[in-house]
Amino acid sequence: MALFKDHRRTSRRRFERSERGVRRNPDESTGAEADYWRSLVDSRADVTVVLESGEQLKGRIRYCDLNCFSIHLADRGLNVFLRKSSVLCIYEE
Repeated sequence: MALFKDHRRTSRRRFERSERGVRRNPDESTGAEADYWRSLVDSRADVTVVLESGEQLKGRIRYCDLNCFSIHLADRGLNVFLRKSSVLCIYEE
């Protein structure tokens, strides 16, 4: 019976170690990404969005969600919805 108890203690320690080693993305744990997107919407700052295809879109962020956002392209007069996964980077002008 003592061997069974030792086995359980060992497996429990392994589980605790793996739990401590798990790291979450900053956006999930701190909310920093959501705050940044909200600041872009509220400030109405001009931004350039670089897509993974290399295309650059210049405009203002109008709406943001967990997986997508809307940008108003002033030069084309369009509102475009984009998935965040298709964006390479965003920078303010």
